[in-house]
Amino acid sequence: MNGVIYARYSAGPGQTDQSIDGQLRDCREYAAKNDITIIDTYIDRHISGTDFKNRTEFNRLMNDCKKHQFSAVIVWKIDRFGRNREELAMNKVKLKKQGVKLLYAKEHIPDGPEGIILESLLEGMAEYYSAELAQKVSRGLLESVEKGHVLGANPLFGYDLHDKRYFINPTTMPIVVEVFERYASGDTAKVIMDDLNRRGYRTMKGNNFNENAVYYMLRNRKYIGEYLYKGKVYPNVPQIVSSDLFERVQDILGLNSRNKSRTRCTAPVEFLLTGKVFCGYCKNTVIGDSGTGRSETYYYYKCSGRKNKNACCQLKTYRKEFLEKYVARYTINNVLKPDLIEFLARKIVELQNADDETILLRNLNKRRKEIQKGLDNIMKAIEMGIITDTTKDRLVELESQRSDLDAEIAKAEIKKPDITADQARYWLYNFKNGDIDDVEFCTKLINTFVNSLYLYDDYIVIVYNFCDREGSPEEVNAALEEIKIDHELSNLNGSAVHGQVPATGIEPVREISPAGF
Repeated sequence: MNGVIYARYSAGPGQTDQSIDGQLRDCREYAAKNDITIIDTYIDRHISGTDFKNRTEFNRLMNDCKKHQFSAVIVWKIDRFGRNREELAMNKVKLKKQGVKLLYAKEHIPDGPEGIILESLLEGMAEYYSAELAQKVSRGLLESVEKGHVLGANPLFGYDLHDKRYFINPTTMPIVVEVFERYASGDTAKVIMDDLNRRGYRTMKGNNFNENAVYYMLRNRKYIGEYLYKGKVYPNVPQIVSSDLFERVQDILGLNSRNKSRTRCTAPVEFLLTGKVFCGYCKNTVIGDSGTGRSETYYYYKCSGRKNKNACCQLKTYRKEFLEKYVARYTINNVLKPDLIEFLARKIVELQNADDETILLRNLNKRRKEIQKGLDNIMKAIEMGIITDTTKDRLVELESQRSDLDAEIAKAEIKKPDITADQARYWLYNFKNGDIDDVEFCTKLINTFVNSLYLYDDYIVIVYNFCDREGSPEEVNAALEEIKIDHELSNLNGSAVHGQVPATGIEPVREISPAGF
């Protein structure tokens, strides 16, 4: 029987990799006693047993069991697999459906009705322990706060931290007051930051001050003696800044924030083509920008060269929504055609079959066939009465080799990606049938297929991450030269120009045959 090991330890003091080492040792001993060949291990570190969502290795294990390369999962004890009875039961059912047993190295659970009862009891105890532990921890933290302590080990600028209590630092405390007073008097966070760094002051982590560190200080209510824990304010911190000064600073921060949002030039929206768009004339990047009218904000793509006063580029601006939807619509209607989808589905499978794991698996299977052929020949010899000590030794040796190869093949099968042409085809047709008004869909479409764009005043050139015909790099270079794009093919990540697309609804100037995959 092939099996795998799952090990985990929770976050918290005293939880280290030594726990993992002990779990693995006991699980391997259990496997050896029960004639189970371990083909892989899955380890989650600093993860709670109730947190099924973020247990990366656990989720990988549940996916790998569908590949049917192992028949058992060994855990140290039942609480390593989970402490939530509902989730634990659901995941055990998933294992059972795939023909996989859940075994416990340190808990003997017999088969039959009594085993089910015992296992249910252990699950309940694990859940109870988890809930009780969380309750004890929460109660202990609250008790600590009630006694005037602060949680965490990170000190705050202006204070010293001793025995879980804050004390005013006589050296840095005046600096805190100065920061508040200067900001209230009109100094900006950047001016304050530069001055603190020039005078040699550093944050509590020993870093230079930045604007975020200044703003964090200005918004921190601990400086007026308020310590917040679970929605309740405790007077656990000595006050440094007067309440009146603190509130004046908050008013200024709010006013500056509102003014900044009204006058900001950089659009607070996501430009889907960022990093992919270039000016066809000056080859500068094209960036997202915004402008305001009487009643609304306009978002558009603009050549970065136009922001330079000395630049001569006069590429027109493109409305954000128009350009993004045009590229998405053109890709769906003119590129993702059934014949290309078939081509891509076939290529995806070919690329998968060419990866290292698949080649390794192919070689392992080839070796296994050779060994099986040798075993078949020996069996024929035995049937003919040819039995010698050498025959026996060779038979045992080949059977041992076959057993080892079976384990290696199972390991490779787990790691091997398993994408069929039908799955690839289904995935590609999801793009074909997508909604270009859905921002999330457009983002995925553009990131998957579009490599780069070159904008001109009357048309654009789209470079895709694939193409649908065979060709040579020289043909692609010639096409790029013909449309006057001074750009090395090597910088296109192996992509090819699909064609020239009109920017204003006119017919394409010319279609360029794609080349290479």
